[in-house]
Amino acid sequence: MNRRIFYLLVPLCFPLIVSAQTDREWTLSEAVTYARENNLQVRRINNSTELAQIDVQQGRNNRLPTLTGGTGVNLQLGRTIDPTTNTFEAQNILSQGYQLQGAVTIYNGGRIKNQLRQFELDLEAARTDAEVTGNDIGLQVANSYLTILLTREQLANARAQLALTDEQLANTDAQIRAGSIPAGQRYDIIAQQAANQRSVVELENQVRLAKLDLQLLLELDPDPNFEIATPVRDLEEATLLTDYDLDEVLNAARQTQPTIRAAELRRSSAEVQKDIARSGLLPTVQLYASVNTNYSNLGRDFENPDESNVKFVEGPTVPVLINGEESTLSTFSQTGLVFPKLGYVDQLDQNLGQSFGFNISVPIYQQNFNRLNVQRAEVQRMGAEIEMEQAENQLRSDVERALGDLRAARETYRAAQISEEAAQNAYDIAQRSYNAGATNSLDLTTAANRLEQARVEFTRTKYQLIFNREVIQFYLGQGLSLD
Repeated sequence: MNRRIFYLLVPLCFPLIVSAQTDREWTLSEAVTYARENNLQVRRINNSTELAQIDVQQGRNNRLPTLTGGTGVNLQLGRTIDPTTNTFEAQNILSQGYQLQGAVTIYNGGRIKNQLRQFELDLEAARTDAEVTGNDIGLQVANSYLTILLTREQLANARAQLALTDEQLANTDAQIRAGSIPAGQRYDIIAQQAANQRSVVELENQVRLAKLDLQLLLELDPDPNFEIATPVRDLEEATLLTDYDLDEVLNAARQTQPTIRAAELRRSSAEVQKDIARSGLLPTVQLYASVNTNYSNLGRDFENPDESNVKFVEGPTVPVLINGEESTLSTFSQTGLVFPKLGYVDQLDQNLGQSFGFNISVPIYQQNFNRLNVQRAEVQRMGAEIEMEQAENQLRSDVERALGDLRAARETYRAAQISEEAAQNAYDIAQRSYNAGATNSLDLTTAANRLEQARVEFTRTKYQLIFNREVIQFYLGQGLSLD
């Protein structure tokens, strides 16, 4: 009897033995937090959030003036205009110009203000989407975590069952040697022993796979020493069987679940988009200013001519009539006057020009483009309203389904509990009868198989009930922790 008690305690002690063999054990809350920070799906949605943050910064920068500068080099061949003198020259001209232009929008129908507002709403919606994804990952982690606990407990039960079968085989061999039972009865127990060994091997593999699934969710490299913490105590049955009110859970979910908030933000963004579309029907007023200058290889310094070689040459006389009398007029021409080339920097300084003003642009007819944009924005707003209603309906459906799953899991758990207790009683009776020689090994093996199946089902329904309860706790905003 002492040995039987020992074997029955093995399932309870085994998780503690495993825990002592590893340096770190992940709790459910730690695993959920880590997954929300490192899972690829969460990181991808966080990347979208960063892009939305950039859009917000761009929306703020749209209020600032614009400033552009440029330069261009031009080679003109033949008779062309010298840009520095604006006169025709019959030779090749190499020129360069500089421009600096600035503008600021004074009014554009509220487009800048509304775009910034929309960008901020979209950013908040992106952050809310990240919360939705994080919650989905959290539920997946909780499910994977409980799967490990389930398979680990089933493995411990299978090992305990194998130990009991080994004990039964030893007792049977002793009875055969004493001549109390025929030798053929040991084969049923040997077959049961092999089946128990197969169950242990299969469950060991299931535990490894369940751990691998959780490590993949956490984006961790596969580690054979990876372990999770077993709750200090099982949840009390009264806690597992607690009932919940639909309206209470639904009202809490509306406050805690980000799906509704995300839909509200997108609806607000769609309403702002309509205001942005209307701004295309209104005038735009801009204030602008510019500075420009240029250089030409023909540029000359006309204010400082070189007169060192100036000569006056007498030309032919010209007959003229003065007061009725004929006379002649001498003509002279000047040579040797040179205008030196004007330096690059001096030209840029002398040719500097500025301008400023404002510009008003009024849309008159643009193929109904702006009006169609307004209609398109209205359709998008109506679509956002529908998505809002769908989110509300989906949340209510999810909560009702979760409560229904919890009720079903509770009833299944109760039935499995009764079945396990009955199978245990049947097995105890069969074992006493077998020890007394009143029944054969086949009856004992059959009772043992039924007990094992009942235990497996009871363990499965218990963890299913725990998971369904965690889902309700999640909707109530109490997190995932198995506390």
